[in-house]
Amino acid sequence: MHDIKVQNEIFDLTKKLREYVLGFYILGNTPWVSVDYVLMPINVKEAWHWVLGVLSLHTGCIYIYDSIRSSRHDAVVHKALNSFAVMIPLLLNTTTFYQQRSDITMDKPHFLEKEELSNPFAIISVDNLPQQEKT
Repeated sequence: MHDIKVQNEIFDLTKKLREYVLGFYILGNTPWVSVDYVLMPINVKEAWHWVLGVLSLHTGCIYIYDSIRSSRHDAVVHKALNSFAVMIPLLLNTTTFYQQRSDITMDKPHFLEKEELSNPFAIISVDNLPQQEKT
């Protein structure tokens, strides 16, 4: 009985995520097939810090804008964002995103490195940003 309840909760969550990507739960109600970038404010709980993730649908990458940079901090941020990098390509495939976006060419370097479109997106930290001073 517990397994059925868990399966139903997972199905409901997956359905809501698909509907979000399709534009049903967004305040501006814009489906992802109509945009080139998705801005994602992300709370990195382990670092007690917020970063801005910019999902580029053309390059298949998540660009991270972070006002704190160090090798240790970057590792924590990348670990926190890994679930986004894995889940978003899967969602795009289940919503037929790529079939609807003929302007996204698969001959770009990021897509050529992937065996399948459902492989995780690259996470790229943007360099040369203003940094917070350490207190």
